Amino acid sequence: MRSFLAGIGFIAGTAAVFLALTYPRCHRELKVAKARLLAGSRILKTAHGEIEYSVQGEGVPVLTLHGAGGGYDQGFWAAKLVFPDGYKLVSVSRYGFLRTPLPPNASIRSQATAYKDLLDHLGIQKIVVLGNSAGGPSATQFANDYPERVSALILLSAVSEASATGDKPAFYAGIIHRIQQSDYAYWLMTKFLRPMMLSLVGVPGHVYANFDPAQKQRAQEMLDIMHPMSPRYRGTMNDGEMLQHEGVSTDHVSARTLILHAKDDALVSYRHAEHAHKVLRGSRLVLFETGGHAMLSQTDAVRQNVSEYLRLQ
Repeated sequence: MRSFLAGIGFIAGTAAVFLALTYPRCHRELKVAKARLLAGSRILKTAHGEIEYSVQGEGVPVLTLHGAGGGYDQGFWAAKLVFPDGYKLVSVSRYGFLRTPLPPNASIRSQATAYKDLLDHLGIQKIVVLGNSAGGPSATQFANDYPERVSALILLSAVSEASATGDKPAFYAGIIHRIQQSDYAYWLMTKFLRPMMLSLVGVPGHVYANFDPAQKQRAQEMLDIMHPMSPRYRGTMNDGEMLQHEGVSTDHVSARTLILHAKDDALVSYRHAEHAHKVLRGSRLVLFETGGHAMLSQTDAVRQNVSEYLRLQ
């Protein structure tokens, strides 16, 4: 019994020391991240609710729609991996992410209408739309409902239906949701268990093991940009609920569409890309054998494919 109690005491003491060493650092970084988020965006009140947005750069306009666990900041991060200089990036926080409220009866269609209201406010008549991961459904819906406003649609590791073979099992999704509700738990995972956290968000261990230093840096940036995580949780939950209750309309999509996905994406199966290619007439599908979710090891190839595709318009 004494040995057992001593062991419990040692574990408790070690945990207390670890907490004392790590929590203050997490708190400092959380404070800086929150200040950055508040300073980097604006709120537009529309007839369809409030929407948080930000604009960076000059040139051809791009509407960038982030994935789960994201916000306008993640939208910028993803777009800058895809587009070189010479583009005007318009990034939003989708329903329930960061400072965009989750309205009653939120739907993919009403979310697309909010994008239209934002572009009207900004005086942008036509735009390239980038739908990344869970940003795919509302990107496609926007292209369907307002075809005259979309010059090209790009779907990157994008969701296109409620489910597809190969998506994360419910057990893993449950772990992700629990981590998302605690900024401290998420921070610990990104700092001390990076490969495990990347695996949970769709980058398999064998993919990460083959990353070069620059790719590992991009992977860390992807994780860091989602800190704090808790203000993004409601939006992540809402994404799944909306897709379960409504489909995505595609009958009126007329914009040229480029679909890019990795076959070893462990979060969003490449079956989503195949489905999108099937229902989006005239679309071009580019599948990579490896790259994981977000295709961090394929950024040069992704950028080249996007640049060539847009030049052909």
